[in-house]
Amino acid sequence: METAYQKVKVHNELEWCQVKDMETKEKIEKMLLRHRVSYFVKWEKPKLFSGETFGACVFCVNQLQKESADDAIQELDEETRDKIRFVNRKVDRTFY
Repeated sequence: METAYQKVKVHNELEWCQVKDMETKEKIEKMLLRHRVSYFVKWEKPKLFSGETFGACVFCVNQLQKESADDAIQELDEETRDKIRFVNRKVDRTFY
């Protein structure tokens, strides 16, 4: 017997913020883990002639945990928060 939930696919992830600095990325990861916010990271490759080596990483969080993530990020110092670009848009691709 098949349950009703087997055919349901839920996409409620948000592209929450974007950083271009590895040190800032690690600080955000530690802060989200400390506050028990689940997330995943999407990597955007640098453009061909941009001269960047790192590219950008986008943190994606669940819509229901966005407020917890926003509260967690407030604990970072102002200099680190200035390096973060908040995106707040739905993830447009399905990864499975």
